[in-house]
Amino acid sequence: MTQSKHPASEIELVAAAAEPSWLSTKPGRWLAAIIVLAIVAALVVVAFIQFAPTGGPSAAPGATPSAGEPNEPSAASSAVPAPTAGPAVPDVPPVAIDEPADVTPGLVAAITKVEEVDGTARGPGEVAGPSLRVTVTMTNSTASVVSLRTTVISCYFGADRTPAPELREPGGAPLPASLAANSAIDGVYIFTVPADQRGNVTLLVDYSVDVQPVVFQGDIDDLL
Repeated sequence: MTQSKHPASEIELVAAAAEPSWLSTKPGRWLAAIIVLAIVAALVVVAFIQFAPTGGPSAAPGATPSAGEPNEPSAASSAVPAPTAGPAVPDVPPVAIDEPADVTPGLVAAITKVEEVDGTARGPGEVAGPSLRVTVTMTNSTASVVSLRTTVISCYFGADRTPAPELREPGGAPLPASLAANSAIDGVYIFTVPADQRGNVTLLVDYSVDVQPVVFQGDIDDLL
């Protein structure tokens, strides 16, 4: 059997015969490469769409801010309420500061003692200074125990009734929570009142929300 002297040439002829004619040229090979790249790119895009993470954080209102981003307080939450020194003075006829007054039937309030003291700052926001130590006496002439739990004593000075800051020392002792039948009890309160404003002082005894407060007004020197 005679063998061909050019086996490589025969293989090249067979491969050439199997190769499409349009690939036999250089432009055809470039076109084939572009088609392959396009197919690969399309497969990559499809895979990315299928496996890409979903459900990420949205920018909807109320979303939790990321770490490192400080929460910006709203105008409502950042507003700080102004401090108050006690209930507003009601528009009722005042009682002379040195006279007793009925709070409820059988319960009487009176300003029984006023002393000049050097007020001492002990609690938050307190400012030391010349002050008045006021003793309020509550007398219960009924046969039942009277609750004083909601009673508030406050002080104002001047014609425009400026609230007087309250201190605890020296010697402050607020009224107890209750008052026994047929008995009397004292409460001691300290208020900072300027020396030149003590000719017009208002003391408010606010017993409860459903009872009209008692307003004592006058020259505090009448009790010094």
